[in-house]
Amino acid sequence: MERREHKFQLIGNRTTAIIAVCLTGFLAARDFRAVFSGALHKSGWLFPLDSLPLPVWAIILFNLILYVYMPWLAFCFYRGTQGNERILVSGFFGAALLGILGPIKTFGSPRAVTAIRSVQGFGMSIAFCAALLILLKSPAWQTGDAKTAVRMLLFLGVLVLFAFLVGALMYWIF
Repeated sequence: MERREHKFQLIGNRTTAIIAVCLTGFLAARDFRAVFSGALHKSGWLFPLDSLPLPVWAIILFNLILYVYMPWLAFCFYRGTQGNERILVSGFFGAALLGILGPIKTFGSPRAVTAIRSVQGFGMSIAFCAALLILLKSPAWQTGDAKTAVRMLLFLGVLVLFAFLVGALMYWIF
């Protein structure tokens, strides 16, 4: 008897593909803006030590629990996906897990911080391209809804291009 293994499908329809494209495009633009802006980086804690009305040790413990949870979540998502979704998850969580290095980046040199931010931007760009590929291969392309999908894709492309241009202008102005 043949046993079929059912893989988790992260992006199952066009709506989730559009959401993935928007999310990864926004995060890629934000990461590239951080590379080009040269702005000082923040502490990197998910919850800054002075943000909650809790003792500092409790906030540090909460941050550390989240920092252990994120790689575990990335591992689970990576194992459960396949194909282009696996590339999307790899790029997304690769950039997110490099963001965990925030407390370490505080003590690092500006060149190391720029290198980490560049790798983050590259990882998120890979995730964005994978999300676009998933959207292009969605069932909408085989139906009469292709014009709507093309319009949405063009809109998203213009939006991302605009975000990159704004980031570049911010870099040159400031």
